[in-house]
Amino acid sequence: MTFARRLAHCETIPQQDSAERAFNKLTRTFVAQVEALKKYRTGGQQHVTVKHVTVNEGGQAIVGNVSHGGAG
Repeated sequence: MTFARRLAHCETIPQQDSAERAFNKLTRTFVAQVEALKKYRTGGQQHVTVKHVTVNEGGQAIVGNVSHGGAG
């Protein structure tokens, strides 16, 4: 937030460029940290949504939620 304030109150172009670069780096770092935290909290699980399925003649398809229990 300090660099955002600095960027808003710059008086010269070099000051503005410096504050903009620092603010950009900090915001990118923050986004990367939030994504890493989200991945850590969710256990890195992936969800797949199928939008389009083609079933050829003689084939079978299941419509609905399908869960795979794994071996056991």
